[in-house]
Amino acid sequence: MINLPPLDPSTLRMTHSPLINLLHTYELEQDDRLQRVLDIETGNNLTSVFVRDIEWRNRHESNYVLEIKGKRGSGKSTLARAIKALADKIRSKRGSIKDIVWTREEYMNEYKTAKSGQTFIIDEDFGFQTQTGAMRIRESLMLAEQTFRVEEVNTIACSVAHTYSHLYDFYLMAYDYDIKQGVNRAILFNTSQLSGLFARPVGFILFPSVEFLNPTIEKAYKEKKKEFTTKVKQGKVRTLQEDYDRYTDECIIKFGWKQNRPTERMMKIYLRREYPHMANTERDDILDTLVVRMFEIHGSRKKK
Repeated sequence: MINLPPLDPSTLRMTHSPLINLLHTYELEQDDRLQRVLDIETGNNLTSVFVRDIEWRNRHESNYVLEIKGKRGSGKSTLARAIKALADKIRSKRGSIKDIVWTREEYMNEYKTAKSGQTFIIDEDFGFQTQTGAMRIRESLMLAEQTFRVEEVNTIACSVAHTYSHLYDFYLMAYDYDIKQGVNRAILFNTSQLSGLFARPVGFILFPSVEFLNPTIEKAYKEKKKEFTTKVKQGKVRTLQEDYDRYTDECIIKFGWKQNRPTERMMKIYLRREYPHMANTERDDILDTLVVRMFEIHGSRKKK
């Protein structure tokens, strides 16, 4: 049983940048429901039940997905790392910087060798900037029934844009934080069918992130983020098409397709066998690239 340190809401000074603070004020003035659920002292504080839920999922499910939405600088990445540290503590696991990924390729490579109970973080929205496939990671998450439940891994996805999924009935939106006390506040939205067409705010969590963050991993995280950002600026992060070209070259060499042209049906079967953790749409895109390459190598298209 995880017991959070005592926290007096009246001592918290939740803040953000000056402009975001002003925008938050406007939001609360225009949305009575949000104002009611978000009030620190009288609102619906779901922190304890959220922690119990994370604990329950880690002890019983081993394949949950948690999405944290939020503006840049809202604290979603910090909150994600703190929740992961809590999950690792619950399962007596030693976290690793390799569990925090940015690109689709990095996620898929680490995912292949994941161990039961391992918790991944898909961090931020660098994929949107570099076209490395943040939305493709989202599609990969949709393979829950045939991958997550088999591999027994957990995923925390950080994003500036929410994509509804049948994998979960709620998501968190990082809102603000108390810098001095190291506490993150996030709104919990209900996305189940019973909530109607739109997600609805039902409460908030006050997560004492500073209590769970691992100093060693935090240091490694800053270094890894800096290194990745440098690669982005230098244009060294592959685009989706460059990824597909690499996978295509791998298949052509490994299966000898330069000498013997396969049918589309055969290529599809081999792709499913070679890359079982990929989303179907990704394999279809690679198949399209292979079809073009086969035409370049062998000429007219061979019938199925």
